[in-house]
Amino acid sequence: MRICFFALLLASSCALAADYRIDPGASVEGGTLKVEPTVQGPAGAAVRYEIRTTREGRGGTSNSSQSGSARLGEDGAARLASTAVSVSPEDRYAIQVKLLEGGRVVAERTVRYPD
Repeated sequence: MRICFFALLLASSCALAADYRIDPGASVEGGTLKVEPTVQGPAGAAVRYEIRTTREGRGGTSNSSQSGSARLGEDGAARLASTAVSVSPEDRYAIQVKLLEGGRVVAERTVRYPD
């Protein structure tokens, strides 16, 4: 019985270790969309990321992409690259943040405005 309990405990901690969370960190202030994503996951993990920002408005469509790598700190957190895009109240925009570990997507988050 004890062996089953420890095996179950070990399996659940392994499942939690692969748990990543993304906060796109998107906010609009004074006509500027700021994107400052942060991630949370296993301490010390090495990840790659892709950030894509798309804006659609009267002036057309603009796309911005950034990618890079990051190592999560001892607290399991990291800040990714940041960007800023000019927007107007009638614009629509989307921010997509993708996190990869060893070439495999481990987390992805998209925010759209308006929903």
